Amino acid sequence: MRKQKTIHILMLVSTFCVISFPLLNLAGENDGGSFPLFAFDNYMATGEYTQPELRAKILKELGYDGMSYHGTEGIMETIEIFDQAGLKLFVTYLGVNLDADQKYDPNLKKTIKQLKGRDTMLWLYTTSGKYKRGSDQGDAVTVETIRDIADAAHESGLKVVLYPHAGNYTETFADALRIAQKVNRRNVGVSFNVCHWLKIDGDVDYRTILKKSLPYLFLVTTNGAESGDTKKMNWDKLIQTLDKGSFDNYELLKYLKAIGYTGPVGLQGYAIPGDPKQNLTNSIKAWRKITVELAQAAEEAK
Repeated sequence: MRKQKTIHILMLVSTFCVISFPLLNLAGENDGGSFPLFAFDNYMATGEYTQPELRAKILKELGYDGMSYHGTEGIMETIEIFDQAGLKLFVTYLGVNLDADQKYDPNLKKTIKQLKGRDTMLWLYTTSGKYKRGSDQGDAVTVETIRDIADAAHESGLKVVLYPHAGNYTETFADALRIAQKVNRRNVGVSFNVCHWLKIDGDVDYRTILKKSLPYLFLVTTNGAESGDTKKMNWDKLIQTLDKGSFDNYELLKYLKAIGYTGPVGLQGYAIPGDPKQNLTNSIKAWRKITVELAQAAEEAK
């Protein structure tokens, strides 16, 4: 009787362990890091790689958590395909033209309603040939427009993220942070984009402004890049696969962990030459190497 009871207990313990702890993913999913990882859709911007089914297949196989998207057209169909693969569209990239009467995609409000209940973020870049960057009038128009979008997004439980982009009205990370603070909506934040930081601000210390931005920091994007006199470099030096370049991504991710950032990280892939799948493979291998080293450093620090 005692023997049978012991066996029964062991069986219950075994069952509990199977239910409570996920099985190891032998396909090599992104299990090494503390940040959700997505690839920019511009990694797969040409030919057959633009097909959502193939994109989902490749990203799932390689172990990414999802992808970014451009615009509103076809987004719900792509989301359905990604849902079936167990992947996520983290953001959709949208332009805001401050000079126009219709300042953003006329289908955006409809798309916002369709996205209700999901956590796909609206990733906004702003352009203007009319307003001087940082001017009171330009900021006023920008804030009014972002509030309009943010209030609609709030009704659907969505976040709005400002994308600093070289040559835009919100060109620098500081510009984006300033606008987000002026908008003063809880669902409006900013993204820190390594390639644009290096192009506009240069290879300078990002720690102070990152820490300051933390309440607004919804997203971080990075890639392989060179260090040094980066303001003079072209995009081929500032946007590479993650395994290339001398910019220290380990130190960036280490600092993000140190200040308590837990949001997603996106890998920029604009105009990287070569086969898209191989580029994605090279980048996620480098990602895993970095995140394993971070985990080891954290363990040693205990």
